[in-house]
Amino acid sequence: MKLLSLLLGGASPRVHLHLRVMDALRRRGMKRLGRLVAARLQRKHGVFVSSKAVVPTSVELKHPVGIVIGDGVRLGERVVIYQNVTLGGARVGDWTSDNYPEVGDDSVIFAGAVVVGKIKIGKRCVIGANAVVTRDVPDGATAVGVPARII
Repeated sequence: MKLLSLLLGGASPRVHLHLRVMDALRRRGMKRLGRLVAARLQRKHGVFVSSKAVVPTSVELKHPVGIVIGDGVRLGERVVIYQNVTLGGARVGDWTSDNYPEVGDDSVIFAGAVVVGKIKIGKRCVIGANAVVTRDVPDGATAVGVPARII
């Protein structure tokens, strides 16, 4: 059934396979091959996931189009990300100082959201569609708006 889903399903199963391969290569220290898989994922599906980002295999990309996950981003288990989401540094040069977000377990980030800078999104959080998150979000909270506020 999984093979049939991979061959005939939408982009989501194939993107998930790319993420699993990238994770396995990162764990084995094969950086160049991981970058090659990341480049293929970007070219084929329009999803940029840095080979340096920590993305567990339980992460679910619901509509994998236009998603950007930067170098130092750390995602928790069972995080759900929708289309056109950006997770990354807030300024040019953040890659040198590790200013990237960390997303807690079981969080959901809806379409068009932007999470930038050295911030923590807590466990079981919801980030609303088109929200721009530049500050920490506590566990179990919902953040919406530009700039995002807790509701």
